[in-house]
Amino acid sequence: MKESSCTIVKWYSMRQVAAELGMAVNTFKKHYLEKYPPDRSSDKYKGWTETSLNKIKKEIGAI
Repeated sequence: MKESSCTIVKWYSMRQVAAELGMAVNTFKKHYLEKYPPDRSSDKYKGWTETSLNKIKKEIGAI
């Protein structure tokens, strides 16, 4: 019998991403949104995975 592995993905909203980076949402939108587009987006929600968030933190030196 083949085992299937499920990976649970943690999603972060723009507000959560900005808080993790230690900045205001508007600052993130103005300076970083274009460079780091969301992994999932709709009209009212933009979401980043934990992997993407860690990459952003590493690149801008927030870690």
